[in-house]
Amino acid sequence: MKKEIGFFQRIYCYLCRVVLYVGIRIMFRPRMRYLDKKAVKAYKKKPAIFICNHTTLYDGLFAFAMFDDYKCNVLTAKDWYEKPHIRTIFEGNRIVPIDRNGLDTSWLRTCVKLIKAGESVCIFPEGHRSTTGDLDEFKSGFTLLAQMSGAPVIPVFLSGEYSKFIGPRKNLLFGKPEMLSEQGDRIPADYLNEESERFRRIMRELGVKSKEIFGEKACAATTDKEVETA
Repeated sequence: MKKEIGFFQRIYCYLCRVVLYVGIRIMFRPRMRYLDKKAVKAYKKKPAIFICNHTTLYDGLFAFAMFDDYKCNVLTAKDWYEKPHIRTIFEGNRIVPIDRNGLDTSWLRTCVKLIKAGESVCIFPEGHRSTTGDLDEFKSGFTLLAQMSGAPVIPVFLSGEYSKFIGPRKNLLFGKPEMLSEQGDRIPADYLNEESERFRRIMRELGVKSKEIFGEKACAATTDKEVETA
């Protein structure tokens, strides 16, 4: 999330963003595919909530670079945000800290304001990295944000490897923008949890389509264990 910062820090943060934007595309050679390209591209001019599966430490920076055209603010763990050597960069870019272990809901208020201002948000709804490559349970924070802001949810399935310059490429498959279903007589908490599970099923289906589009071998997930032993 952008804050009021000095001129030189602003220039420094901008240069870091450009380097990351270009570097990610050159280094990991990402491939992007869409179930409905026209519908997704429309959100370069209006806000949406992007949700992604999460398997490695690279995912946050990757999403930050790949969704830059959508004016997308990426949620990142507060403990990472507050690391002294990277906080200077985060403060001057579209990064929103979230306390994964506490009850602080300031991120929610911040994201609602960002969406109302015409910017998008990217959330990893599992709330942590999966070490198996499979989807863990989705937290309901993103559905609450969708309910409060009225923004659609766009699922994005990440697959492939973070191989630098050569080897397997990183893949992104964009699903179709989806609005929350009608609440009806359901209890609010149950409604949000049910919607979270619905989007988890959508993401699973997106994973299957990803294998069909990119090939099963190209979609092998990279877990933290694999990153650590590489």
